[in-house]
Amino acid sequence: MVPERLEELEKMEAARADREQRLRDLYEQAQHCLASQDWEGALSYLEQVLMIEPRYRNAEEEAEKAWRQVCLFTSYEYGRHCLRSGDLEGALAHFSWVVSRAPGYRDAQARLREAQRRVQVAHIYRRGLDHYTNGRWHEAIEAFGQVIAIDPGYRHALDMLEDSRQRLELEDLYRQGLDLMEKGEWDAAAETFRRVQTRSPGYRGVSEKLRHAERMRALSSLYERGRRAFEAGDWSRAIDLLEQVIAADEDYQDAAQLLRDAIREKQLGYLSQDAEAAFEAKRWAEAVEHYKAIVAMRPDYPRAQARLIEAQRQRRLEVAYTEGKKSLDSGYWLDAIVRFEEVIALDPNYKQAQELLAEASLQKKLADLYNKAKESIRAEQWAEAEELLEQITALRDKYRDVPRLLTKVRSRAQLEQLYTQGIRAWEAGQREDALAAFEQIMDLDPNYRDVADRLRKARAMVG
Repeated sequence: MVPERLEELEKMEAARADREQRLRDLYEQAQHCLASQDWEGALSYLEQVLMIEPRYRNAEEEAEKAWRQVCLFTSYEYGRHCLRSGDLEGALAHFSWVVSRAPGYRDAQARLREAQRRVQVAHIYRRGLDHYTNGRWHEAIEAFGQVIAIDPGYRHALDMLEDSRQRLELEDLYRQGLDLMEKGEWDAAAETFRRVQTRSPGYRGVSEKLRHAERMRALSSLYERGRRAFEAGDWSRAIDLLEQVIAADEDYQDAAQLLRDAIREKQLGYLSQDAEAAFEAKRWAEAVEHYKAIVAMRPDYPRAQARLIEAQRQRRLEVAYTEGKKSLDSGYWLDAIVRFEEVIALDPNYKQAQELLAEASLQKKLADLYNKAKESIRAEQWAEAEELLEQITALRDKYRDVPRLLTKVRSRAQLEQLYTQGIRAWEAGQREDALAAFEQIMDLDPNYRDVADRLRKARAMVG
């Protein structure tokens, strides 16, 4: 063997020995790192081994083990970092990956549960914030309560829970105020809105609601005072208060109708006073007009209907009695009788009307007898005339010219009787009797008929 070749072989042997030594050293370093769980160092040494000799011992297997451990460690550390920095989704992903590949790796499972818990809390917290933003206070309170139950120190959950409760209380107060307004309970509504304003001055236009409630409370007070005055019959007071209500709000409840009723009642009161005064003073025409006005305004006004009927009756009595007296004084006996009979029909106990009715009836009877007597006189029916005039005298002594007429009628009756006797005696040939009768006639009335001529003839015959 040539020296050159030998030298080359020696060099190659030396190189091989160096390579083996290098592999052993790297492998031992790797084992040492594996033993101390320096996975990255072990992986580095093993990768060098594999680069020199891919099939060296179990370097490939050991390298895979180291690589897996490096991956687990790296993911674990990333998970820890994410958990510390609040990247819960990253922590959840890394720890889930670690646990899925090595369930017992360090405290990965505990860390995963912590990440899951914190994710759950964050989710609930975000849900609470969403409810809070949308004013769903009950849901927000429930969510923040759940957060605190899981993690008492979680961020601002306690502050958000307290604020949500306060806002819920404000909303409840506000809604309570609205309900009270709806019911017209203005005192309570104003007090409720005042509490809301004290806690949160700008809350949902509460200042305007408070002003409205206070205004309506004032109106309600005015209205109630007006209504009580109305019920007490204090019409002037009621009108004054209700006018104030309508001036502020013309559509307030039934204030306008109540005001009209109060004005009407006040007018009715004045009318009633005037009507009563007229009634008591027996000014029946005036009383009738007043009571008619009262009944037209309110048919059920106390005593008005009865008073109107009585006043109308009294007025008819008054008119009939007055007209009856006027007719009586004017000699219209029949009209007077009709009037007084109307009076008595209305009031059977009207004594003066009864007396005047009797007088009118008497006067009519006297007038009728007098007229018949005059007719009898004109017809020279002296006996009938005398009878009629005697009836008049029996009813009313010295009625008109009845005494004179009666004297005249009796004289004419006597003359008629003597004349008839004279005629009958003359016709019977009783001249002296006829003469005596004609002479008596001449003594009473020388101009009576043809008695003067008959007397001459009788005297001539008697001699």
